[in-house]
Amino acid sequence: MKLKGVQRTNWLGVVLFLTLIFIFPLIITKSFYLTQATFAGIYVIVAVGLGLLMGYAGQISLGQAAFYGVGAYTTAVLTTTYGLSPWLSLIFSMLVPALLAFVMGYTMSRLNGYYLAMATLAFGIIIYSVLVEWREVTRGATGFFGIPQINFFGTTINQGIGYYYFVWFFALLVIVIALNIVHSRVGRALRSIHDSEIASSSMGVNTGKYKMQIFILSSMFAGLAGWLFAHMSYSISPSSFTLDASILFLAMVVLGGSVSIWGAVIGAILIRLIGISVHALGERFTFITSDFEHVMYGLILMLVVIFMPRGLFPTLVNVIQSKRFEKKSKVREKNEINLGE
Repeated sequence: MKLKGVQRTNWLGVVLFLTLIFIFPLIITKSFYLTQATFAGIYVIVAVGLGLLMGYAGQISLGQAAFYGVGAYTTAVLTTTYGLSPWLSLIFSMLVPALLAFVMGYTMSRLNGYYLAMATLAFGIIIYSVLVEWREVTRGATGFFGIPQINFFGTTINQGIGYYYFVWFFALLVIVIALNIVHSRVGRALRSIHDSEIASSSMGVNTGKYKMQIFILSSMFAGLAGWLFAHMSYSISPSSFTLDASILFLAMVVLGGSVSIWGAVIGAILIRLIGISVHALGERFTFITSDFEHVMYGLILMLVVIFMPRGLFPTLVNVIQSKRFEKKSKVREKNEINLGE
């Protein structure tokens, strides 16, 4: 009964979130905010995949921007150089990161914790170097220009409301997939791995298989986000897929709460809100530059880690549940007193 209640709450959250996503461009019509909301949807896709990997499989990755970049560059090469349809390139934008994740997971299967984090960090640096140096394919530091727009049944999806809904359709699809995984047998196995891999193994859980599957799924989500980013921006360069981007994705998950899918979603949205706030302050105060954005990320992340180590969303949920429990306890005590009288 408890699990059914949790699932009911999650689906109510999906419906409420879907409603907010639908009405947002009807209320906020300024193109800058619409673009930022679209980017938030792309970041949500990456953050949800990373949240599954960190919060449930217990694996720390600093190479998520590499998979994100591989997905973007795969579609850029296939559509710009070889003239392939963006819809066909979507398949490869997810399969190529998945293949790289499989190779990484197979070769690094014995690594855990900080050792895995360092290995994925090295992987991200290697991918960035390849994007910069393999000029014959990636066009070097200048990147790709003129990436074609996505055509849907004869209609070109341009930047604006159309692409906003297009991105958030995929983001909501990813959220639903992640919620189904979390509340399935696989999700229970992942939680046991996160709590204690040794105990899970002793209970017969194939920890290596589950960790590999989530690592591959996480990379596929990042590849999907890269595909959306490339066709939204029309141009990409290696500078969008550096270590800074990986740390930013990590901050989203830690900020919102890695032990919750909704935490990853909220963390990604909050990071974009911080960026928008810094942009607004920069227009008013000249001493506030783009570097101040990183200062804000660091400060907020530090405060969350100190005072809310589980993240914002799980902490808020615990506070609400505690208040409800206290309220029910008071009502029960009052009823008992009335009965005694």
